[in-house]
Amino acid sequence: MAKTMGKAALRFAAFIAAVLLTAAAVFAFAGCESKRPEISVKISFNDKTYTLEYELYRNMYPQTVAHYLELIDMDYFDGTVIHDVQTNRMVGGGYYYENEDADPVDDILEKDYDAATKDADGNVTLENISVWADSEQKVAYNTLYGEFEDNYFTIDNNGLKEKFGAIGTFYYTPVNTSQKVYVKRNDDGEINSRPYCYNSATSLFSIYTSQTGSSTQYCIFGLPKNSDPLQELLDDIEEYTLDVLNQGDEDGDEVFTTERQMVIEDEYWDESSYEDVTFAIPREKVVIEEIRVLKY
Repeated sequence: MAKTMGKAALRFAAFIAAVLLTAAAVFAFAGCESKRPEISVKISFNDKTYTLEYELYRNMYPQTVAHYLELIDMDYFDGTVIHDVQTNRMVGGGYYYENEDADPVDDILEKDYDAATKDADGNVTLENISVWADSEQKVAYNTLYGEFEDNYFTIDNNGLKEKFGAIGTFYYTPVNTSQKVYVKRNDDGEINSRPYCYNSATSLFSIYTSQTGSSTQYCIFGLPKNSDPLQELLDDIEEYTLDVLNQGDEDGDEVFTTERQMVIEDEYWDESSYEDVTFAIPREKVVIEEIRVLKY
C-alpha cells in the first residue's frame, strides 16, 4: 500500500513539474515581445556607413510595428534606397538600384512589394493583416491600417511627435475619402469603414530630418536611441554637395537632389494609375544596406 501511494505521489509530482515547466515556457515565450522592440538601420553614402538604432513603440502602435517587423524579418528592406528627400524627411523602403553602376536618378526601380506579400494566386501572405475590402474580412489587402489621428486613431496622453530622427509610415496615395476599406483595430476587435488613402501604407517609411510638430496623417512609430549617426549623415551630404557638386564654391547653386516625375500604381485604387508624383532623388546613392531586429 505504501509503495502504491509512493508511486502515485511520484506521478503527481512529475505532473506538477510538467505543468510548471510548460507555464514557464509559455511565460518565457510571451516575454520575448517587449513593449519597445529595437532595430538597427544601416545606411551607406559615399563609401561610408551609418548605423541608426531605434526603439519602436509597440505599446502605442501595435499593428504598425508588427507590420514593419514582419517585413524586416523577410529582409525586405535590404538594398533599398532613400529615393525621395523632402524638406523635413527622407523617404525610403520601396525602391532600389539594379546594379552598382546604376545612375542614382535615371535608373531607380520600384521594388515589387506585391511579389513579397502575396502568393501566386494573389492571396495576401502577411501574418498581420489589418485591412480588408469587405466587412466580412474575406478579401484582404496587403496594406496597413493607419494608426494616426486623421484615421480616428488616438493615443492617451498624445502620441509620438515628428522629431529629429523619428521614423514613421509614408504613402503617396492621394487623399480621397470616397473610396472606403474595412479595418480592424486590435484593441477592440471591431470592424470599421475608413478611407483607403489613410490605410494604404505598404513598405515606405520616413526618417524625419527636422522637428515639425505632430503628424495627423502618418504614424510616427519609432524614436532614435541616438540621433548622432543621422546628423553625421546629413553633415556628410552637405559636405558632398559643397565639395563635389559645387566644387568647393560656397555660392554654387547645385543641390543634392534632382526632381523626377514618377507614376505610382496601386491595384486597390479606383483609378488605373495616379497622376505623376515628384520625387526629389539624391544625385549620389543613399542605400539602406540592411535593417535588423535587435530586440523583439
